[in-house]
Amino acid sequence: MRSVMGSPAIGHAEGNSVHLVPSRANTIQNLRTNTWLRIKLGDPAKLPSVKNDLEALFSKVTATTEKAQKLAGDRTRNKAQQHMAAHELAVQLSSDLRRHAQIFGKKANELKDDGQAVADEILGPRDNYGYLQSEIRGWIRDQIKTPEGMQKVSNAYKVDLQVASTIYSSPSFLMDMTDQLHSTMRLKAVELFAPSGFKLLNEGVELADKVQNYERVVGDVHSSYYSHEVVEAAQASRVEV
Repeated sequence: MRSVMGSPAIGHAEGNSVHLVPSRANTIQNLRTNTWLRIKLGDPAKLPSVKNDLEALFSKVTATTEKAQKLAGDRTRNKAQQHMAAHELAVQLSSDLRRHAQIFGKKANELKDDGQAVADEILGPRDNYGYLQSEIRGWIRDQIKTPEGMQKVSNAYKVDLQVASTIYSSPSFLMDMTDQLHSTMRLKAVELFAPSGFKLLNEGVELADKVQNYERVVGDVHSSYYSHEVVEAAQASRVEV
């Protein structure tokens, strides 16, 4: 589609002087906004273990996106050259995003392992407490049969380390608990009795969750920086000298 003056109209595959891909203008804006980047790539305030790396990555994404957007108004390049240059920027940034995703994925696993180790140290099974924990499991099985008894268990494990440890280190079926209830109570026990481990676990889970978004952000970069059709046509016609 062309305007009456013969120049590319808004929405044309070759873009205009403001955006190379006008239909993806909102995505370009998002990639330059720290609020959006925190939602997609991770909030440095919630991820202190990778805070500096995240902030540096944000700066790289916003600076590269700004450069890609400015290419639309670069009069020293024709349209094909603009899109080819933007494609190169996208390739470079995608490589950086994927590298960070790999690093952060490993870090997430380390955080979860470290948090689990702290929790196990405090709440895991202890020598010479087998009989006591067996008695506690029997008490729990009896109590959770009624709402009133369930409330007694809920109150007890939040203040008594032995009850919390028994719930944490025992299989759910030995206490006649559902897996969901058992998981909830185990996590609460970690929060109450091993807060440093809970913090590490939470950060690891949060980071692992954000890493899942990185490939989608790579897709946003490529779809908003340049037109695939223009780049493919330019590459197909290119003559190596």
